[in-house]
Amino acid sequence: MSALDVDVAIVGGGFGGSFLALVLRRAGLRVALIDRGRHPRFVIGESSTPIANLVLKDLCCEYDLPNVAPLAKYGTWQARHPQLVSGIKRGFSYFHHETGQPFVADAEHSTELLVAASSSDQHSDTHWLRQDVDAFLFREVGAAGADCFEDCEVGEIESVGQVFNLPLKHGQVENLPHELRTRFVVDGSGEGQFLAKRLKIEDRTHELRTNSRTVFAHFADVTRWKCCLESHGIDTAEHPFDCDHAALHHVFAGGWMWQLRFNDETVSAGFVQDLNRGERPNLSAAAEWESWLRRFPAISEQFANARVVRPEGGLRSTGRLQRKLARAAGGWWAMLPNTAGFIDALHSTGIAHTLCGIERLARILIRSLGRDDLESQLREYERCVRAEVEMIDLLVSGCFAAMGDFQRFATATMLYFTAATSYERARLASVGEFRPAFLLADDEQWLAVVRRMCDRLREACSIEQFEKEMSEAIRPFDVVGLCDPAARNMYRHSAMPEN
Repeated sequence: MSALDVDVAIVGGGFGGSFLALVLRRAGLRVALIDRGRHPRFVIGESSTPIANLVLKDLCCEYDLPNVAPLAKYGTWQARHPQLVSGIKRGFSYFHHETGQPFVADAEHSTELLVAASSSDQHSDTHWLRQDVDAFLFREVGAAGADCFEDCEVGEIESVGQVFNLPLKHGQVENLPHELRTRFVVDGSGEGQFLAKRLKIEDRTHELRTNSRTVFAHFADVTRWKCCLESHGIDTAEHPFDCDHAALHHVFAGGWMWQLRFNDETVSAGFVQDLNRGERPNLSAAAEWESWLRRFPAISEQFANARVVRPEGGLRSTGRLQRKLARAAGGWWAMLPNTAGFIDALHSTGIAHTLCGIERLARILIRSLGRDDLESQLREYERCVRAEVEMIDLLVSGCFAAMGDFQRFATATMLYFTAATSYERARLASVGEFRPAFLLADDEQWLAVVRRMCDRLREACSIEQFEKEMSEAIRPFDVVGLCDPAARNMYRHSAMPEN
Protein backbone atom coordinates (compact mmCIF):
# COMPACT_ATOMS: atom_id res chain seq x y z
CA MET A 1 0.00 0.00 0.00
CA SER A 2 1.56 3.33 -1.02
CA ALA A 3 -0.80 6.07 0.22
CA LEU A 4 -3.93 6.41 2.33
CA ASP A 5 -6.60 9.12 2.09
CA VAL A 6 -8.36 10.22 5.30
CA ASP A 7 -10.37 13.16 6.59
CA VAL A 8 -8.45 13.56 9.85
CA ALA A 9 -5.00 12.38 10.89
CA ILE A 10 -4.35 12.27 14.63
CA VAL A 11 -0.75 12.12 15.84
CA GLY A 12 -0.45 10.63 19.32
CA GLY A 13 -2.20 7.46 20.44
CA GLY A 14 -2.62 8.17 24.13
CA PHE A 15 -6.10 8.25 25.62
CA GLY A 16 -6.85 11.72 24.21
CA GLY A 17 -5.87 11.00 20.62
CA SER A 18 -7.54 7.61 20.73
CA PHE A 19 -10.77 8.92 22.21
CA LEU A 20 -11.03 11.69 19.63
CA ALA A 21 -10.32 9.19 16.84
CA LEU A 22 -13.05 6.91 18.17
CA VAL A 23 -15.59 9.74 18.32
CA LEU A 24 -14.78 11.01 14.82
CA ARG A 25 -14.93 7.50 13.38
CA ARG A 26 -18.33 6.86 14.97
CA ALA A 27 -19.51 10.10 13.33
CA GLY A 28 -18.53 8.74 9.92
CA LEU A 29 -15.22 10.48 9.25
CA ARG A 30 -12.21 8.61 7.84
CA VAL A 31 -9.57 8.69 10.55
CA ALA A 32 -5.93 7.66 10.89
CA LEU A 33 -4.33 7.38 14.33
CA ILE A 34 -0.53 7.39 14.42
CA ASP A 35 1.70 6.68 17.41
CA ARG A 36 5.47 6.53 17.48
CA GLY A 37 5.42 4.03 20.37
CA ARG A 38 3.60 0.81 21.15
CA HIS A 39 0.93 -0.17 23.65
CA PRO A 40 0.92 -1.03 26.49
CA ARG A 41 3.35 1.53 27.91
CA PHE A 42 3.87 3.38 31.15
CA VAL A 43 2.12 6.74 31.29
CA ILE A 44 1.57 9.15 34.16
CA GLY A 45 -1.60 11.22 34.66
CA GLU A 46 -4.16 8.84 36.14
CA SER A 47 -6.68 10.71 38.30
CA SER A 48 -10.22 11.24 37.03
CA THR A 49 -12.78 13.69 38.45
CA PRO A 50 -16.57 14.18 38.38
CA ILE A 51 -16.17 16.58 35.44
CA ALA A 52 -14.17 13.99 33.49
CA ASN A 53 -16.82 11.37 34.16
CA LEU A 54 -19.68 13.67 33.13
CA VAL A 55 -18.00 14.54 29.84
CA LEU A 56 -17.03 10.91 29.21
CA LYS A 57 -20.60 9.80 29.81
CA ASP A 58 -22.01 12.50 27.50
CA LEU A 59 -19.54 11.68 24.72
CA CYS A 60 -20.34 7.98 24.94
CA CYS A 61 -24.06 8.73 24.77
CA GLU A 62 -23.76 11.22 21.89
CA TYR A 63 -21.53 8.98 19.76
CA ASP A 64 -22.85 5.56 20.84
CA LEU A 65 -19.82 4.09 22.61
CA PRO A 66 -21.35 1.42 24.90
CA ASN A 67 -18.06 -0.39 25.47
CA VAL A 68 -16.33 2.76 26.76
CA ALA A 69 -19.22 4.23 28.77
CA PRO A 70 -18.67 1.97 31.83
CA LEU A 71 -15.37 3.77 32.52
CA ALA A 72 -17.37 6.76 33.80
CA LYS A 73 -17.94 5.17 37.24
CA TYR A 74 -15.94 2.78 39.39
CA GLY A 75 -18.87 0.38 39.85
CA THR A 76 -19.72 -0.01 36.16
CA TRP A 77 -16.00 -0.16 35.30
CA GLN A 78 -15.51 -3.13 37.63
CA ALA A 79 -18.61 -4.87 36.32
CA ARG A 80 -17.74 -4.45 32.63
CA HIS A 81 -13.94 -4.16 32.43
CA PRO A 82 -12.35 -5.66 35.55
CA GLN A 83 -9.27 -6.57 33.48
CA LEU A 84 -8.41 -2.86 33.21
CA VAL A 85 -6.70 -1.84 36.44
CA SER A 86 -8.28 1.16 38.15
CA GLY A 87 -8.71 2.59 41.63
CA ILE A 88 -11.47 4.09 43.76
CA LYS A 89 -11.37 7.87 44.01
CA ARG A 90 -13.96 9.12 46.46
CA GLY A 91 -12.49 12.59 46.55
CA PHE A 92 -9.43 14.65 47.50
CA SER A 93 -7.48 14.28 50.76
CA TYR A 94 -4.70 16.57 51.98
CA PHE A 95 -2.30 16.29 54.93
CA HIS A 96 0.22 18.89 56.10
CA HIS A 97 3.79 17.94 57.02
CA GLU A 98 6.66 19.79 58.67
CA THR A 99 10.21 18.88 57.70
CA GLY A 100 11.77 16.42 60.14
CA GLN A 101 8.62 16.16 62.27
CA PRO A 102 6.02 13.39 62.69
CA PHE A 103 2.56 14.10 61.31
CA VAL A 104 0.25 15.60 63.93
CA ALA A 105 -3.51 16.10 63.87
CA ASP A 106 -6.06 17.74 66.17
CA ALA A 107 -9.79 17.84 66.77
CA GLU A 108 -10.18 20.81 64.42
CA HIS A 109 -8.43 18.95 61.57
CA SER A 110 -6.11 21.92 61.16
CA THR A 111 -3.57 19.74 59.30
CA GLU A 112 -6.14 17.78 57.28
CA LEU A 113 -8.59 18.54 54.47
CA LEU A 114 -10.95 16.00 52.88
CA VAL A 115 -13.39 16.98 50.14
CA ALA A 116 -15.86 14.37 48.89
CA ALA A 117 -16.33 14.05 45.14
CA SER A 118 -18.72 11.07 45.14
CA SER A 119 -21.24 9.59 47.54
CA SER A 120 -20.30 5.90 47.36
CA ASP A 121 -17.72 3.48 46.01
CA GLN A 122 -20.17 2.35 43.33
CA HIS A 123 -20.58 5.88 41.97
CA SER A 124 -17.03 7.04 42.62
CA ASP A 125 -14.48 8.52 40.31
CA THR A 126 -11.48 6.45 39.33
CA HIS A 127 -7.75 6.31 39.00
CA TRP A 128 -6.79 5.01 35.57
CA LEU A 129 -3.83 2.69 35.12
CA ARG A 130 -3.06 4.52 31.93
CA GLN A 131 -1.14 1.73 30.23
CA ASP A 132 -4.30 -0.40 30.45
CA VAL A 133 -6.79 2.32 29.52
CA ASP A 134 -4.71 3.79 26.69
CA ALA A 135 -4.17 0.36 25.12
CA PHE A 136 -7.88 -0.44 25.47
CA LEU A 137 -8.96 2.78 23.75
CA PHE A 138 -6.39 2.33 20.97
CA ARG A 139 -7.86 -1.13 20.26
CA GLU A 140 -11.37 0.33 20.27
CA VAL A 141 -10.35 2.80 17.55
CA GLY A 142 -9.15 -0.03 15.33
CA ALA A 143 -12.31 -2.02 15.99
CA ALA A 144 -14.38 1.00 14.91
CA GLY A 145 -12.73 0.92 11.47
CA ALA A 146 -10.07 3.61 11.76
CA ASP A 147 -6.53 3.06 10.46
CA CYS A 148 -4.18 2.74 13.44
CA PHE A 149 -0.40 2.71 13.23
CA GLU A 150 2.04 2.02 16.07
CA ASP A 151 5.82 2.29 15.99
CA CYS A 152 5.38 4.91 13.28
CA GLU A 153 7.18 8.22 12.76
CA VAL A 154 5.71 11.11 10.78
CA GLY A 155 7.94 13.21 8.54
CA GLU A 156 7.61 16.82 7.42
CA ILE A 157 4.11 17.86 6.38
CA GLU A 158 3.61 19.00 2.80
CA SER A 159 0.54 20.88 1.56
CA VAL A 160 -0.97 20.30 -1.87
CA GLY A 161 -3.94 22.61 -2.18
CA GLN A 162 -6.45 21.63 0.51
CA VAL A 163 -4.74 18.29 1.18
CA PHE A 164 -1.79 17.71 3.52
CA ASN A 165 0.68 14.91 2.97
CA LEU A 166 2.22 13.18 5.98
CA PRO A 167 5.15 10.86 5.15
CA LEU A 168 5.15 7.75 7.36
CA LYS A 169 8.11 5.68 8.46
CA HIS A 170 7.10 2.38 10.01
CA GLY A 171 9.11 0.15 12.29
CA GLN A 172 9.16 -3.59 11.71
CA VAL A 173 5.84 -3.98 9.87
CA GLU A 174 5.86 -4.01 6.08
CA ASN A 175 3.14 -3.38 3.47
CA LEU A 176 1.81 -0.30 5.27
CA PRO A 177 1.15 3.09 3.64
CA HIS A 178 4.18 5.32 3.30
CA GLU A 179 2.05 8.46 3.15
CA LEU A 180 -1.19 9.87 4.54
CA ARG A 181 -3.23 12.40 2.59
CA THR A 182 -5.51 14.25 4.97
CA ARG A 183 -7.71 17.32 5.15
CA PHE A 184 -6.93 17.97 8.82
CA VAL A 185 -4.25 17.19 11.41
CA VAL A 186 -4.76 16.91 15.17
CA ASP A 187 -1.79 16.91 17.53
CA GLY A 188 -2.41 14.69 20.54
CA SER A 189 1.27 14.10 21.24
CA GLY A 190 1.35 16.04 24.52
CA GLU A 191 4.90 16.96 25.50
CA GLY A 192 6.06 15.52 22.16
CA GLN A 193 4.67 18.72 20.56
CA PHE A 194 4.59 17.27 17.06
CA LEU A 195 3.06 20.32 15.34
CA ALA A 196 4.83 22.96 17.41
CA LYS A 197 8.18 21.68 16.17
CA ARG A 198 7.09 21.53 12.53
CA LEU A 199 5.21 24.82 12.48
CA LYS A 200 7.75 26.60 14.70
CA ILE A 201 5.10 27.77 17.14
CA GLU A 202 6.36 30.13 19.82
CA ASP A 203 6.84 28.70 23.32
CA ARG A 204 5.26 30.91 25.98
CA THR A 205 5.89 28.77 29.04
CA HIS A 206 7.63 31.77 30.65
CA GLU A 207 4.20 33.44 30.97
CA LEU A 208 2.97 30.82 33.44
CA ARG A 209 3.03 31.40 37.19
CA THR A 210 3.37 27.75 38.16
CA ASN A 211 6.91 26.39 38.05
CA SER A 212 7.25 22.81 39.25
CA ARG A 213 8.92 19.48 38.54
CA THR A 214 8.59 15.92 39.85
CA VAL A 215 10.21 12.58 40.64
CA PHE A 216 7.82 9.63 40.42
CA ALA A 217 7.05 5.94 39.83
CA HIS A 218 4.52 3.24 40.63
CA PHE A 219 5.16 1.23 43.79
CA ALA A 220 4.04 -1.98 45.48
CA ASP A 221 3.84 -2.55 49.25
CA VAL A 222 3.07 1.04 50.19
CA THR A 223 1.41 1.14 53.61
CA ARG A 224 -1.99 2.78 53.55
CA TRP A 225 -1.94 6.27 55.02
CA LYS A 226 -5.04 5.51 57.09
CA CYS A 227 -3.16 2.62 58.71
CA CYS A 228 -0.24 4.93 59.50
CA LEU A 229 -2.56 7.47 61.09
CA GLU A 230 -4.35 4.91 63.22
CA SER A 231 -1.12 3.22 64.29
CA HIS A 232 -0.12 6.55 65.85
CA GLY A 233 -3.44 6.99 67.61
CA ILE A 234 -4.87 9.53 65.14
CA ASP A 235 -8.63 9.17 64.87
CA THR A 236 -10.00 8.90 61.31
CA ALA A 237 -13.65 8.43 62.30
CA GLU A 238 -14.60 11.92 61.13
CA HIS A 239 -13.09 11.46 57.67
CA PRO A 240 -16.00 11.53 55.18
CA PHE A 241 -14.36 8.69 53.21
CA ASP A 242 -11.31 6.46 53.33
CA CYS A 243 -8.44 8.91 52.82
CA ASP A 244 -6.57 6.35 50.67
CA HIS A 245 -9.55 6.06 48.30
CA ALA A 246 -8.72 9.49 46.96
CA ALA A 247 -6.21 11.65 45.22
CA LEU A 248 -4.12 11.75 48.39
CA HIS A 249 -1.89 14.81 48.80
CA HIS A 250 0.91 15.25 51.30
CA VAL A 251 1.55 19.01 51.42
CA PHE A 252 4.58 20.85 52.78
CA ALA A 253 6.54 24.05 52.34
CA GLY A 254 7.99 24.00 48.84
CA GLY A 255 5.91 21.23 47.29
CA TRP A 256 3.60 18.30 47.63
CA MET A 257 3.31 14.55 47.02
CA TRP A 258 0.57 12.61 45.23
CA GLN A 259 -0.55 9.06 45.99
CA LEU A 260 -3.09 7.26 43.80
CA ARG A 261 -3.88 3.70 44.88
CA PHE A 262 -5.04 1.15 42.28
CA ASN A 263 -7.09 -1.92 43.05
CA ASP A 264 -4.09 -4.17 42.35
CA GLU A 265 -2.58 -2.48 45.44
CA THR A 266 0.08 -0.62 43.46
CA VAL A 267 0.37 3.11 44.04
CA SER A 268 1.27 5.94 41.69
CA ALA A 269 3.35 8.35 43.76
CA GLY A 270 5.48 11.40 43.10
CA PHE A 271 7.06 14.32 44.90
CA VAL A 272 6.47 17.69 43.23
CA GLN A 273 8.95 20.49 43.86
CA ASP A 274 8.09 24.19 43.59
CA LEU A 275 10.94 25.59 41.52
CA ASN A 276 9.91 29.12 42.49
CA ARG A 277 11.26 28.26 45.95
CA GLY A 278 14.39 26.32 45.09
CA GLU A 279 16.58 24.81 42.40
CA ARG A 280 16.42 21.29 41.04
CA PRO A 281 18.76 19.04 43.06
CA ASN A 282 21.77 17.57 41.31
CA LEU A 283 20.83 13.99 42.21
CA SER A 284 19.75 10.82 40.46
CA ALA A 285 16.02 10.10 40.61
CA ALA A 286 16.57 7.34 43.20
CA ALA A 287 18.78 9.54 45.39
CA GLU A 288 16.34 12.42 45.17
CA TRP A 289 13.47 10.15 46.18
CA GLU A 290 15.35 9.01 49.26
CA SER A 291 16.18 12.62 50.15
CA TRP A 292 12.47 13.50 50.11
CA LEU A 293 11.62 10.54 52.33
CA ARG A 294 14.29 11.55 54.85
CA ARG A 295 12.63 14.95 55.19
CA PHE A 296 9.23 13.53 56.15
CA PRO A 297 9.29 10.64 58.64
CA ALA A 298 5.58 9.83 58.38
CA ILE A 299 5.79 9.43 54.59
CA SER A 300 9.03 7.47 54.99
CA GLU A 301 7.11 5.07 57.23
CA GLN A 302 4.60 4.50 54.44
CA PHE A 303 7.39 3.60 52.00
CA ALA A 304 9.56 1.54 54.38
CA ASN A 305 8.89 -1.67 52.43
CA ALA A 306 7.91 -0.18 49.07
CA ARG A 307 9.47 -1.23 45.78
CA VAL A 308 9.18 0.25 42.30
CA VAL A 309 7.09 -1.85 39.90
CA ARG A 310 6.60 0.62 37.04
CA PRO A 311 8.25 1.85 34.84
CA GLU A 312 10.79 -0.84 34.01
CA GLY A 313 13.68 1.60 34.25
CA GLY A 314 12.78 2.65 37.80
CA LEU A 315 12.12 6.10 39.21
CA ARG A 316 11.93 9.01 36.79
CA SER A 317 12.57 12.70 37.35
CA THR A 318 11.69 15.67 35.20
CA GLY A 319 12.58 19.25 34.49
CA ARG A 320 9.88 21.89 34.54
CA LEU A 321 6.48 20.30 33.98
CA GLN A 322 4.70 23.34 32.57
CA ARG A 323 4.29 24.14 28.92
CA LYS A 324 2.31 26.75 27.02
CA LEU A 325 2.28 27.37 23.28
CA ALA A 326 1.29 30.59 21.51
CA ARG A 327 -1.16 28.74 19.24
CA ALA A 328 -3.57 25.84 19.69
CA ALA A 329 -5.21 25.73 16.25
CA GLY A 330 -4.95 26.94 12.65
CA GLY A 331 -6.91 26.63 9.44
CA TRP A 332 -6.08 22.93 8.93
CA TRP A 333 -4.80 21.80 12.32
CA ALA A 334 -5.53 21.77 16.04
CA MET A 335 -3.92 20.60 19.25
CA LEU A 336 -5.62 18.77 22.07
CA PRO A 337 -5.46 20.82 25.31
CA ASN A 338 -2.71 18.69 26.87
CA THR A 339 -0.48 19.46 23.88
CA ALA A 340 -1.21 23.19 23.80
CA GLY A 341 -0.56 23.62 27.50
CA PHE A 342 -0.03 21.77 30.76
CA ILE A 343 0.29 23.04 34.33
CA ASP A 344 0.52 20.51 37.20
CA ALA A 345 -1.35 17.51 38.61
CA LEU A 346 -2.32 19.25 41.86
CA HIS A 347 -6.05 19.50 41.03
CA SER A 348 -6.31 16.38 38.83
CA THR A 349 -7.34 18.51 35.84
CA GLY A 350 -5.56 16.62 33.04
CA ILE A 351 -8.09 13.96 32.05
CA ALA A 352 -11.09 16.28 32.41
CA HIS A 353 -9.46 19.10 30.44
CA THR A 354 -8.54 16.75 27.61
CA LEU A 355 -12.08 15.33 27.42
CA CYS A 356 -13.59 18.82 27.36
CA GLY A 357 -11.28 19.68 24.46
CA ILE A 358 -12.24 16.49 22.62
CA GLU A 359 -15.93 17.31 23.02
CA ARG A 360 -15.48 20.81 21.59
CA LEU A 361 -13.07 19.89 18.78
CA ALA A 362 -15.08 16.85 17.67
CA ARG A 363 -18.20 18.95 17.15
CA ILE A 364 -16.23 21.46 15.09
CA LEU A 365 -14.70 18.82 12.82
CA ILE A 366 -17.89 16.82 12.40
CA ARG A 367 -19.96 19.87 11.49
CA SER A 368 -17.50 22.22 9.80
CA LEU A 369 -14.72 20.22 8.14
CA GLY A 370 -14.67 21.39 4.53
CA ARG A 371 -16.95 24.35 5.25
CA ASP A 372 -16.17 28.08 5.17
CA ASP A 373 -16.79 28.51 8.92
CA LEU A 374 -14.13 25.97 9.97
CA GLU A 375 -11.41 28.55 10.60
CA SER A 376 -13.61 30.80 12.72
CA GLN A 377 -14.72 27.79 14.77
CA LEU A 378 -11.10 26.82 15.33
CA ARG A 379 -10.24 30.35 16.47
CA GLU A 380 -12.93 30.02 19.13
CA TYR A 381 -11.56 26.61 20.12
CA GLU A 382 -8.08 28.12 20.48
CA ARG A 383 -9.41 31.01 22.56
CA CYS A 384 -11.17 28.57 24.87
CA VAL A 385 -8.13 26.32 25.35
CA ARG A 386 -5.90 29.29 26.15
CA ALA A 387 -8.41 30.60 28.70
CA GLU A 388 -8.60 27.17 30.34
CA VAL A 389 -4.81 26.89 30.60
CA GLU A 390 -4.71 30.32 32.23
CA MET A 391 -7.44 29.34 34.70
CA ILE A 392 -5.66 26.13 35.73
CA ASP A 393 -2.41 28.05 36.12
CA LEU A 394 -4.07 30.58 38.42
CA LEU A 395 -5.74 27.91 40.55
CA VAL A 396 -2.58 25.82 40.89
CA SER A 397 -0.08 28.63 41.39
CA GLY A 398 -2.27 30.14 44.09
CA CYS A 399 -2.13 26.90 46.04
CA PHE A 400 1.63 26.62 45.54
CA ALA A 401 2.02 30.13 47.00
CA ALA A 402 0.21 28.96 50.15
CA MET A 403 2.07 25.68 50.72
CA GLY A 404 3.70 25.69 54.13
CA ASP A 405 0.73 27.50 55.70
CA PHE A 406 -1.91 24.78 55.63
CA GLN A 407 -4.83 26.93 56.75
CA ARG A 408 -4.13 29.35 53.91
CA PHE A 409 -3.56 26.45 51.49
CA ALA A 410 -6.88 24.80 52.42
CA THR A 411 -8.65 28.10 51.85
CA ALA A 412 -6.92 28.51 48.48
CA THR A 413 -8.19 25.11 47.31
CA MET A 414 -11.74 26.42 47.67
CA LEU A 415 -11.27 28.31 44.40
CA TYR A 416 -10.75 25.04 42.54
CA PHE A 417 -13.61 23.25 44.29
CA THR A 418 -15.93 26.17 43.62
CA ALA A 419 -15.05 26.16 39.91
CA ALA A 420 -15.36 22.39 39.63
CA THR A 421 -18.66 21.99 41.47
CA SER A 422 -20.21 24.99 39.70
CA TYR A 423 -19.23 23.55 36.33
CA GLU A 424 -20.59 20.10 37.29
CA ARG A 425 -23.98 21.39 38.35
CA ALA A 426 -24.30 23.78 35.43
CA ARG A 427 -23.62 20.87 33.10
CA LEU A 428 -26.17 18.63 34.84
CA ALA A 429 -28.80 21.37 34.66
CA SER A 430 -28.19 22.22 31.01
CA VAL A 431 -30.57 21.37 28.20
CA GLY A 432 -28.98 20.58 24.84
CA GLU A 433 -25.29 21.22 24.23
CA PHE A 434 -23.22 22.48 27.15
CA ARG A 435 -20.78 25.16 26.00
CA PRO A 436 -19.07 26.91 28.97
CA ALA A 437 -15.33 26.45 29.17
CA PHE A 438 -13.69 24.01 31.56
CA LEU A 439 -13.76 25.33 35.15
CA LEU A 440 -15.77 28.36 33.98
CA ALA A 441 -12.64 29.77 32.37
CA ASP A 442 -14.70 31.94 30.00
CA ASP A 443 -16.79 33.52 32.78
CA GLU A 444 -15.32 37.02 33.21
CA GLN A 445 -16.87 37.50 36.64
CA TRP A 446 -15.40 34.23 37.92
CA LEU A 447 -12.02 34.94 36.32
CA ALA A 448 -11.92 38.28 38.13
CA VAL A 449 -12.62 36.54 41.44
CA VAL A 450 -9.83 34.01 40.88
CA ARG A 451 -7.31 36.66 39.87
CA ARG A 452 -8.16 38.87 42.83
CA MET A 453 -7.99 36.07 45.41
CA CYS A 454 -4.76 34.66 43.98
CA ASP A 455 -3.22 38.11 44.30
CA ARG A 456 -4.47 38.33 47.90
CA LEU A 457 -2.74 35.01 48.64
CA ARG A 458 0.58 36.69 48.02
CA GLU A 459 -0.19 39.66 50.27
CA ALA A 460 0.40 39.87 54.00
CA CYS A 461 -3.22 39.79 55.17
CA SER A 462 -4.17 37.71 58.21
CA ILE A 463 -5.59 34.23 57.68
CA GLU A 464 -8.84 35.35 59.32
CA GLN A 465 -9.15 38.20 56.84
CA PHE A 466 -8.22 35.98 53.91
CA GLU A 467 -10.80 33.34 54.86
CA LYS A 468 -13.50 36.00 55.20
CA GLU A 469 -12.65 37.50 51.81
CA MET A 470 -12.57 34.07 50.16
CA SER A 471 -15.98 33.14 51.55
CA GLU A 472 -17.48 36.39 50.28
CA ALA A 473 -15.75 36.15 46.89
CA ILE A 474 -16.94 32.63 46.03
CA ARG A 475 -20.46 32.99 47.47
CA PRO A 476 -22.17 33.82 44.12
CA PHE A 477 -20.68 30.64 42.60
CA ASP A 478 -20.61 28.28 45.61
CA VAL A 479 -23.28 25.60 45.24
CA VAL A 480 -22.12 23.15 47.94
CA GLY A 481 -21.29 25.20 51.05
CA LEU A 482 -17.52 25.61 50.84
CA CYS A 483 -15.51 27.80 53.22
CA ASP A 484 -17.72 26.59 56.06
CA PRO A 485 -15.98 26.83 59.46
CA ALA A 486 -18.43 24.31 60.90
CA ALA A 487 -17.14 21.66 58.48
CA ARG A 488 -13.69 21.79 60.14
CA ASN A 489 -12.04 20.84 56.82
CA MET A 490 -14.21 17.72 56.43
CA TYR A 491 -16.51 18.30 53.43
CA ARG A 492 -19.00 15.46 53.09
CA HIS A 493 -21.58 16.99 50.79
CA SER A 494 -19.80 18.43 47.77
CA ALA A 495 -20.51 15.36 45.60
CA MET A 496 -22.86 15.99 42.68
CA PRO A 497 -26.26 14.24 42.61
CA GLU A 498 -26.21 10.60 41.49
CA ASN A 499 -27.93 9.68 38.25
